[in-house]
Formats: sequence, C-alpha cells, structure tokens
Amino acid sequence: MKNRFPFVIIAVILLSGWVACDKIDEPLKVVNVQNIPENIDDTLFFADSVMVTQKQVLLEDFTGHYCVNCPTAAFAAHQWAEDFNHRLVIYAIHAGSQAEPDETGLFTADFRCPTGDELFNHFNQPFNPSGTVNRVEYNGNMILYYITGDWEAAVNLEMAKDNVINMKVKNTYYPNNKAVLINISSTILQSLEGKYKIVVYLVEDHIIAAQKNNNSDIGPEPNWEDYDHRNVLRDAVNGTFGNYISDDGTLAEGETYSNEFYYTINDEWLTDTTDLNIIAYIYNEESGEILQVAELEVKKGE
Repeated sequence: MKNRFPFVIIAVILLSGWVACDKIDEPLKVVNVQNIPENIDDTLFFADSVMVTQKQVLLEDFTGHYCVNCPTAAFAAHQWAEDFNHRLVIYAIHAGSQAEPDETGLFTADFRCPTGDELFNHFNQPFNPSGTVNRVEYNGNMILYYITGDWEAAVNLEMAKDNVINMKVKNTYYPNNKAVLINISSTILQSLEGKYKIVVYLVEDHIIAAQKNNNSDIGPEPNWEDYDHRNVLRDAVNGTFGNYISDDGTLAEGETYSNEFYYTINDEWLTDTTDLNIIAYIYNEESGEILQVAELEVKKGE
C-alpha cells in the first residue's frame, strides 16, 4: 500500500530513536528538518492495531535451550493463554548458563540479549523454569516456579482483578527502512497512586531450533531438534525498565496518555518463517506490579 504523509508527519516518523510522551490532545512534537534522512521518498508501510479493554496478564518465562523442564512449562503456559482467549501474554527470557550456546552441534543458537541478561540479574533468577506473573508476589515470592504450581495459581488470581487501564497499540512498519513506528494510547479508568512506567519489548515468535526436553508426551527427548521457540525476547525499544508514561509518572483518572517510539529492526529478526511481536506493559515504579499488557504483531506485508 502506498500513501503520502504531510511533510511534518514524515519528519516525526523518520527520526530514528525519537520518543514522545504527551497527552493525546496536545500538539504533535515537530522534529527539526535537519534530522530528516535522505530517503524521505520511502512511503511504503503496513499498519496494524489492537485495543485492550479487559484485564490482561504478563508471564515472563526465564528459560534456556539446555533446560529439560522448560518445554513442559512453556506448553502449559501457552495452553492457559488459549484458555483465557489470549489475555495471558507470554515471552521467553533466554539467560544464564542454560541459555549459553555451543560453538558446534545442535545448540549453536544464541537467544540471549542485553535486556534479558539485565532482567535475569535484576531478579536474581536461580534456576529454570521460573518466571514472574505481573511481577506480583505469590506466597511471598515474586520469582515463581512452574513445578510448584505457582505459575497457574498466580495467573488465575491476576486474571480475576479488575481492569484499571485500557490500552491501544498501533504499529506502522516501513519495510524499506526496516523500522517500525509504535504508538501506545493508555486510558486510566480509576485513580492510581504512585508513579508508572511503560515498557516496550520486541519478541520473535516461532523460531525453530534445538531444545532439551524430558517429556516424551509433548515431543522428542532428550534433544528436540525442531522445537518451536515462542516469543523470544530480542530487545527493549525504550530500555529494560522503560520510561514514565506521563511527564512525571503520575496518572489521572479519565486521562489518556500517548507514547510513541521509532525503532530500527535487526535484519536477522525479519524472516519469512517467524513473527515479530510488540509487547507493551505498564507497571508501578515502586512495587513493580504490572497493571496492563498488550501484544501486537508487526505486520510485514499484505
């Protein structure tokens, strides 16, 4: 699809790394014309959007291709996501010794990234499969273990909470620039104390590569050579722990806040066999609790 934007809008879109954080009813920030790249005539784009008006829950899955129990945990979590009509959003953090690649053999893939390493160290993650559910404590712990049943119990508790934020995520992908413009509108449904941040991650879905496995009911063991790795964390668009959703992080009931990001995508994540997804979430800076999350695929063509 071809389209022509007004000159000011093109200036805003094509500034790599630009981030805006304004109320929706405020004027759009205008970028200095000196920052417009030479390929301004590139107007091919593909756009998509999603509106989230129900409570959604984020499960952060710490994993690695040498973790023999991780496929079982991942299969269960994605089944819960189906059961909850995909109100459960899941992404995989490959970090630690079980995620290290070999120079040769089956396990040469390296799914680690600086953002994943930072999260791994921040949560002092001891072993896999473990994870967080909306980063709230369950039985006194924020890091929860699949084998104890804590994942499922925490997911059910979080799903039962009221929704306090509606989110609309829109992305516009520019294939000739290999870049995506991401706009997130967040409407606050009730009074919320404290300061809040918004985080945007890029994850790659359906990567086929080797994985250790000890459960013959779900796949080959001990080496599952064509394992489907789901929503592998690739990078943080606006930093591992994000930025304030408003100017000072405080939120007003009934207000809508708009955050916009422009990100140049690594060529290796743009394949014909995998999907690239955006995961955006809002959390309380002090407690760490995630109040809302949304997921949207980057549409790479018609």
